[in-house]
Amino acid sequence: MKKQIAVACLWFAAGIGAAAQTISPVIVEYREKAHGSFQIQNDAFVPINVVLEARSFSVDGGGNPTYRELDKEIKVELSSSSFRVGPQQTFSVTYKAESQRLPCWFTIYATITGTQTANGLKLVIELPHTVYLLTRKPLAREAVVMLGEPAISDGKQIRAEVENRGAEFSRVREVEVASPSGKQLFAGFPLFPGQKRALNLKWEQQGEPQTLVLKFDNFKVESPIKAGPGGAAPAAAKPAAQ
Repeated sequence: MKKQIAVACLWFAAGIGAAAQTISPVIVEYREKAHGSFQIQNDAFVPINVVLEARSFSVDGGGNPTYRELDKEIKVELSSSSFRVGPQQTFSVTYKAESQRLPCWFTIYATITGTQTANGLKLVIELPHTVYLLTRKPLAREAVVMLGEPAISDGKQIRAEVENRGAEFSRVREVEVASPSGKQLFAGFPLFPGQKRALNLKWEQQGEPQTLVLKFDNFKVESPIKAGPGGAAPAAAKPAAQ
């Protein structure tokens, strides 16, 4: 997103006009095989050229992705791999995808270049369409383990670590932290098979937080929060509903 905004600003500064290119949807999930589509929207007043490339990726314990060539087990068939989108126009791409190994995930990157400017600049941005091919078996509640108790230090920073010990992919839809005076919600995140995921949450509500809740589609994982340096010990939390 930062890269997209920066490029839009540069195009405007170059005298081409305010530019905005978007891809939608950004993330999709399918069971076993995919027969999907996405759209490239060009809101600029100049045409753009688009080249598509599918890449595999891994995500570390901090949520940072690393991209590589598409894994050999994954087959992706695109209706178009390169095309031109006119000013104020939308282009739709359909695709089929399957893999010998499930679950799996990959990103179709749209590399976008615009018209060369008068001073010779040709700016490039990349927009991702990320696809998850999942099994029909949901992740079991028992496969998700909180590694130790979440802790808060200086009354502001909550740190926790969760592990997926199962073979299935799942997604934390929402993170909730509760105190006697209220709750604070945080964005969810994907939880990959065998992954340990570290959480670093900024507590901005009144009072000491007492419980951390990870909300999945069919269950939730709840843990008490213990005090670190500069914090008071929270009261014990009730067991989470299954």
